[in-house]
Amino acid sequence: MTLHFVDSLPVLGYRGVDGRTLAFAWAWRRPLLRVTFIESEPRLLGRVVALEDSPRLVAAPDNLDWLRQDDPSRSLAVLDLAVELWRGNERLARECEG
Repeated sequence: MTLHFVDSLPVLGYRGVDGRTLAFAWAWRRPLLRVTFIESEPRLLGRVVALEDSPRLVAAPDNLDWLRQDDPSRSLAVLDLAVELWRGNERLARECEG
């Protein structure tokens, strides 16, 4: 397994939303994923916080236009993907024997 990093944080996965590829990086020892675009600037899309309780996306101000705050479909897609990756990571950690 090869581990990739974005801004010194390990990437749990890459996913696409509306033609853009996003990297979901784990903030060590915290239930938080940092979400960035991999192919454009400004890179930071936001953070998905409180992944163990009630996850929510805290958007970075530079990319609010892309998220279209008046239409929550992109924000919800990012949030759903983050939760899916987080839960997959928890399963992997529980099932790992090494």
